[in-house]
Amino acid sequence: FHAIYFCTDENPTYFHWAEPIPGPTTERIAAAARRTRTVIVAPVFERAVTGEFYNAAAVLGPDGGLLGTYRKTHIPLLCRPKGDAPGGNEKFFFKPGNLGYPVFPTPFGVRVGILICYDRHFPEAARVLALGGADVVFVPTATAGSTQGVWELELRAHAAMNVYYVCGVNRVGVDEGGSSRNHFGCSLVANPKGEVVARAEDKGEAIVLADVDPALVESQRIFWGFYRDRRPDLYGALVR
Repeated sequence: FHAIYFCTDENPTYFHWAEPIPGPTTERIAAAARRTRTVIVAPVFERAVTGEFYNAAAVLGPDGGLLGTYRKTHIPLLCRPKGDAPGGNEKFFFKPGNLGYPVFPTPFGVRVGILICYDRHFPEAARVLALGGADVVFVPTATAGSTQGVWELELRAHAAMNVYYVCGVNRVGVDEGGSSRNHFGCSLVANPKGEVVARAEDKGEAIVLADVDPALVESQRIFWGFYRDRRPDLYGALVR
């Protein structure tokens, strides 16, 4: 989050931007979490060991402690259509995540899951977080171009079909010192009914605020019965 989107350029110099978790960036975020008594999701370019790098997100608690880390599991090679935003070869930089889809309990009684950018296109990942007990799923992204057509559609669908809150957080504008990609912003919060309850515009930075009610997650899951009626014994084709 604190640098340009650099994956449009297969430049090995960017590997020097990676850092461990905990590391300099997460330590600064931890101090902010302590000061504000909040839980913060901080996406960073993670160096796990020498030569092993991940697109990751650290979760810092209100005491500054590390609640855990998620590593992006779906790594794209984006060949954009002519005239679209520049693509990017994330496979050049990142290894696929190996931590599964953890759900992080917080001191506020809300359980948090994370999908990073390209992960949001995979409904299986969104459902696994639901089965792990997520109340809110954060989707930090740096997305541009034709994906705007499905941005809100996918996030609202994840919220409604899995019955949890979804917070889609997108970069906005062109990175100073980066490529010509114009990130379309439009960050939003969708509730468990699939309704957008807060949103940002496509120009300029913004803070998006929304109330989260875990009781609504519970009542909607009882009302719809998705988790009662699902048939995992018949879904084997998904993993074959």
